Amino acid sequence: MKRLIGIAMSLAVLATAVWAFAPRPLPAFLATALRPDGLQVNGIARAGERLVAVGERGKILFSDDLGRSWRPAAVDKPQGATLTQVAFADSRQGIAVGHSGQILRTEDGGAHWQQVAFDPESSDPLLGALAQASGPWFAVGSFGRFLVSRDQGRHWEEAAGKAMQDRHLNAIASDGQGRLMLVGEAGLVLRSTDGGSQWEPVKTPYEGSLYGVLPLRDGAWLAFGMRGNALRSDDFGSTWRAAETGLRTSFFGGAELPDGRIVLAGQGGVLAMSADGGRRFTVLPAGSPQTLAALAATGKDTLALGGNGGLAGATLAANH
Repeated sequence: MKRLIGIAMSLAVLATAVWAFAPRPLPAFLATALRPDGLQVNGIARAGERLVAVGERGKILFSDDLGRSWRPAAVDKPQGATLTQVAFADSRQGIAVGHSGQILRTEDGGAHWQQVAFDPESSDPLLGALAQASGPWFAVGSFGRFLVSRDQGRHWEEAAGKAMQDRHLNAIASDGQGRLMLVGEAGLVLRSTDGGSQWEPVKTPYEGSLYGVLPLRDGAWLAFGMRGNALRSDDFGSTWRAAETGLRTSFFGGAELPDGRIVLAGQGGVLAMSADGGRRFTVLPAGSPQTLAALAATGKDTLALGGNGGLAGATLAANH
């Protein structure tokens, strides 16, 4: 019972945001209508030129036209468990993770998926995933779940360190040069300089939950989460500076565009953009009347958005 209560409290902000915000008649900024299936989408990733989205009831969709149309993927042994995140190592190999410790694997860019892990006796969700072209793959989640695969997602083993125990781990990212960063509840930030074998906790000026982390093109890192908090580090987490967002709503997803602009998405459909490497953010006109949980860059000024109303495409205004 305590574990169930802990999960509920940890995910309360995200769950409330995703389900409780009713549609509002605000015009999206040059965005297409939300997809009619109304699927709650929790994660979006690029697989080469393909987009892949995952969400409730274990559904996976993919698009080969940058989000203009979507098709359902084929899932081996569908369990109906909510999927929370998706990640690709290259244009073909990737994983999706979700509730009950579910891990799915694809070798054809997300059109077909095979189950490699699922625990029907556990409700504990996996919340973040990292698939690398070179190096181990990772899946992280509630109560310190930290799994590693050294064979491109075919087999997994527990590898949680002391600093991760009983902490909800929300997201993990790599800069492609052996440096990894992991974020979670209560301002938790861990870093690794050896590809994920050893992890070191670092202090941040924020003690609330962090839901995502991005390695930026300029070498900095950006972590974001509850109550409009975004933190930038120029020295791989040794020091952090709070970004100016002007918001108190939570950020659940983020992406860096090809030109270095950064977009964060979250509660109540908010979209915030930074043109200075994540130091200051400007709130964009309503990106969606729905809460947004995920986004991916699809072009110089275009995004794919996912949230509790389904999937949408958006074009950024020229003056942003």
